[in-house]
Amino acid sequence: MITPTCTQHEWHAPGGEAFPYSLWGGDLPPEEKPAAVVVAIHGLSGAAIDFEPLGSHLARHRVVTLAPELRGQGNDPEESRRGDLEKIEDWFRDLSAFFLLVRSRYPDTPVYYYGESLGAALLIRFLAQALALEQPAGVVLASPVVAFKEKPSWWQETVFRVLLRLRPRHRVDVRKYTKREKDGPSKWVTRDEAHRNWFRDAPHRIEFFTMRFFKCVHDIITGCMAAAPQVRVPTLLVYAANDVFITTAQVEKFFERIGSSDKELQLFPESYHLLLHDFDKTQALERIEGWLLGRIEKASNLRAGALKR
Repeated sequence: MITPTCTQHEWHAPGGEAFPYSLWGGDLPPEEKPAAVVVAIHGLSGAAIDFEPLGSHLARHRVVTLAPELRGQGNDPEESRRGDLEKIEDWFRDLSAFFLLVRSRYPDTPVYYYGESLGAALLIRFLAQALALEQPAGVVLASPVVAFKEKPSWWQETVFRVLLRLRPRHRVDVRKYTKREKDGPSKWVTRDEAHRNWFRDAPHRIEFFTMRFFKCVHDIITGCMAAAPQVRVPTLLVYAANDVFITTAQVEKFFERIGSSDKELQLFPESYHLLLHDFDKTQALERIEGWLLGRIEKASNLRAGALKR
């Protein structure tokens, strides 16, 4: 269903582990500098290939997109680590190192971050504690899962905490709880049936997660509201009215808390969670493109004005 137009590369995390990443727009002529660089962070059980529509679209505007495969997710080269993460800081360290690598390869080029779903929540938490040199020129948050749509019952929380304490590496089969491809529209992540069918058998899909992985995910999401005031870079938030994971009211509450005075909100009233793979993806890409190119032009004009002075 998906025809990649990107190239595959490898980088090394702080601990020495090698991880793959995907690159779009890397075929620019040597004399042509990219207008900007976007680093895209995928969501839960996602992969870099999720950003094929984004990377291909932005490449037409001389914008390079890089998307790393996250530790503990389905394309982690270490198979035993898939579905497992010891602590959130492991992701923070990986992101910090990858962003540094990107900046070293594209000096004097504005770098933007793009996060989808849990990837957006991860970026929010990262930005709230990041150093000044790790802050981007701007960030796009797509369908950010910044709260739980439904609160777990007391007995679910009790069972979870007991298992986490006694068996942190115990793996849970999520297929028992996420049979969405057979459910009605209220459980869909996209209206595109072909994409739902593709993901059902995607090689990066994870079906077993450890208890401590779920603890990391829980802590990332529940910490987003408190972290929002520390997000002070220009922000575009795009979200869907029919999101299975979060309500529009929760997203809008989070948006109001974002610390940046330069922030924009765009709702897609017919769309579902995966905006880049739903029927309104063209409109979503155009909105993202317009925001991004507008920021690039504004920054370029400011630089030109400074040089004249």
